[in-house]
Amino acid sequence: MKNMTPREAAGQGLRELVTWAARQELSDIPVDVRQKTLMIIADDLAAIISAENEPQIVAAQTKITARGPSGSASLFRQDRAKLAPLQAALANALAASWNELDEGYRKAVCHAGLYTLPILLALAESENLSTAEVIRASTLAYEVTARFARAWRFSTLTIHPHALFNTVGATAAIGFLRRLPAQQMLDALSNASTLGAVGPYNQALRGALIRNAWAAAGIFNSFQAIEWAEAGIAGLAETPHDVYHETLGSEAHIQELTVGLGVDWAVSSGYHKIYACCQYAHSSIEAMSEILLTHPELQGGADVIKIELKTHSLGVSLDNQEPLTTLGAKFSMPHALAASLVYGHGGAQAFGTESISDQRVARLRQQVEIQLTDKPLPWPQDRPAFLTLVTTDGHRYSANCLSARGGPDRPFSNEDLWAKIDELSSSTAPGLTRTMQALHSDCNGESDCVALAKPWRAVVDQFFNLA
Repeated sequence: MKNMTPREAAGQGLRELVTWAARQELSDIPVDVRQKTLMIIADDLAAIISAENEPQIVAAQTKITARGPSGSASLFRQDRAKLAPLQAALANALAASWNELDEGYRKAVCHAGLYTLPILLALAESENLSTAEVIRASTLAYEVTARFARAWRFSTLTIHPHALFNTVGATAAIGFLRRLPAQQMLDALSNASTLGAVGPYNQALRGALIRNAWAAAGIFNSFQAIEWAEAGIAGLAETPHDVYHETLGSEAHIQELTVGLGVDWAVSSGYHKIYACCQYAHSSIEAMSEILLTHPELQGGADVIKIELKTHSLGVSLDNQEPLTTLGAKFSMPHALAASLVYGHGGAQAFGTESISDQRVARLRQQVEIQLTDKPLPWPQDRPAFLTLVTTDGHRYSANCLSARGGPDRPFSNEDLWAKIDELSSSTAPGLTRTMQALHSDCNGESDCVALAKPWRAVVDQFFNLA
């Protein structure tokens, strides 16, 4: 790309990325990468199920099912209602990030699984496609979405990535699942880059629940992005650069579109979460857990008069001391620290409705003082936490966490992840964990093995079957 302008290099890079991706088969994807994709699918399905009884999810899904139309794509909830793929994808996407337990991407601010899987899985079930096609399309859609987020990064989070990149992710998902030719795929992605929503990042910090709907909203436009491309209505290969860099002011790291293709697979840099809040707070919760492990008498926080935290810039931005909604609590560092001190963990209870009004938590939120670390640390230690609790007798208790568990540098064991997935899903989909574990093992074999040739629809049937 020498002697090219950044805009020209962006167009050339996108062409290379899409051309490469369109020709990949499942046999070209390494076994460990396929297994990582299956773990992401299982984790995000469990996250969807975990929100099925949230009142807003119940109300929204009731409206969707009442309108219909009926179809062959499942809602991942107790009654497994069946809808047309668009409606099922909208309902599942709305639930997917509700409890902040879906996976994310560690090398950029992006939840590629959230953007790609709801529509991909709904279409695969409805159109009776194979499990092998699901794994291939999921891996490639994640790859392209993550590389968009890496290539056009925003130093200041003004627009939320769930709003900005979801249409790109959903378009990639549909396109790879339907095996669009490379040029149509390029055209569709160029279209999609112009169809993102201007969802303010601060809505998450302020607890506005509309933020949880952005992952669903982009699905509408993804179908149009593809249909228009198929009709010859398209943007340019340079259009994403025009949108993200020239119009919205992103940084441009164009080499990220193509560097390490086929070697550095994006799904391998995903992270998983056991804490029900924004990942930017996870290192702080881990530091709190370390203090409580050695000083369990501090749990409850009755004797704590100050909580001092030095952390990264993304964590410093989570400074709301009086969250009004569960989403606000999940994006509040004062709440994350106060609640994890009171309850002794960072699970769903620590960010539930009752935790917001808990007087112990409310008092401690006001005692949190947050400062930026003295200097930024290199990836993967770029989201550290240096925590100190001060008690009424003047004692100071400190712990540090340079990088939270769950990312590629400190991954959870498969056993830990399967336990999380089973805990979230077993009451609704008792066969999900067992079925996905079997597929995970089957990926060790040939890419055309019998298990991977099974229709995805039959796999979903097994999720809801105890036998």
